[in-house]
Amino acid sequence: MPIRFSIPKSSLHRAVCAWGVGTACTSSVCIASWTYHIDGVVRIIANAAYMIALPGWIPIYTLGLRGMRDHPFGIVAANAIAWAVWITLIWIALRLRTKLVVENAQVKSQVLDVGRRRFLANATIGTVSIGAIVTPGYATLIEPWSIKVRKYTVPIRNLDSAFEGLKVVQIADTHLGPRIPASFVQQAVELALAQKPDLVFLTGDHVHDGVEEIDLAAELCKPLVEQATIGAVGVLGNHDWWGDGRRMSRALRDQGVYMIDNDRLWIDAKTRTIQTQDPGEGSLALVGFGDLTDSYIDVDRAFQDVEAHTPRIVLSHNPDSAELRSLTKAGAPRIDLMCSGHTHGGQVKIPFLGTPMVPSRFGSKYAGGLVDGPVCRVHISRGIGMSMLPVRVGVPPEISVITLTRA
Repeated sequence: MPIRFSIPKSSLHRAVCAWGVGTACTSSVCIASWTYHIDGVVRIIANAAYMIALPGWIPIYTLGLRGMRDHPFGIVAANAIAWAVWITLIWIALRLRTKLVVENAQVKSQVLDVGRRRFLANATIGTVSIGAIVTPGYATLIEPWSIKVRKYTVPIRNLDSAFEGLKVVQIADTHLGPRIPASFVQQAVELALAQKPDLVFLTGDHVHDGVEEIDLAAELCKPLVEQATIGAVGVLGNHDWWGDGRRMSRALRDQGVYMIDNDRLWIDAKTRTIQTQDPGEGSLALVGFGDLTDSYIDVDRAFQDVEAHTPRIVLSHNPDSAELRSLTKAGAPRIDLMCSGHTHGGQVKIPFLGTPMVPSRFGSKYAGGLVDGPVCRVHISRGIGMSMLPVRVGVPPEISVITLTRA
């Protein structure tokens, strides 16, 4: 017997009401976060709302209307489409359940079969429903807000004895903005300071995009500058440039962060202070690259005046920089360690399948952790915030603690 897809007026009325209420609820929280930049728990709830609205955003993005994501009209349109999709799918599922349960129910000999059908239908729909609610809920409301501390010990060639055991804390990809509230960035900063760092590396994507959050993002870094015994050094990421890279860099400098995009600094072995000129024997060079995709990398300028024997650590937001021909060719400047972010660990790690979406030309090689690049070791922080989708599964946010030792 074919399934009849006619909708009773009462069911249609309920569906329209559910569509209207759902669209209003998720649209309002997304508008509060994306359009009016309301901070706090609103941004966390908006991440879940965004995932509900994803079926509506897909056609909008496909049409090249990505700029509508923070416009109230675009947000309402995406949510309206998404809720229409979800309600349609729920209705189809219920119709299928009805067909499975009641078909031939009038036949007395099949009463037991009807009971079995009802059990299987309810179990299937219940399992799918629970999974559809619990998985996105966990991915948006739980794991993204549980920061892990990962620790590494890295030997550095020619490292002066004064730097033996130097503790570097790296924070990457805070993405302050519609998806990440200031309170969470503050929590990350407090956790970083609890590690008692000598030096802090800030490796880019301080804001998600736009200019509204730039000054606040810089202010949140102030405690790192004040409490790290040596100081904080940073570079910009692609999302910073999507807003205003120069303004972001200036705001961080105003808070005391040493910004070294295509530049370099030294740490004096005797005084353990940051210097703008090579203080001589035993110094440690900190070299910064511009962003690989939305700025530029000037290797010669970055390594200017860095002596061949001087140990050097490179800060580069995008770990793909390690594969550049200018760094792998004969005679290229030596790198003892590169510290990067950008890839967020892929944000989703599926058992037996790995990380399906890593924003790198080299697949999951630079997803996260300490890996071997073509000419140097590369540490990739899995970051604090989120980018492509507001979810994390199997890849919690992290702060990295890197202890330097003599090779």
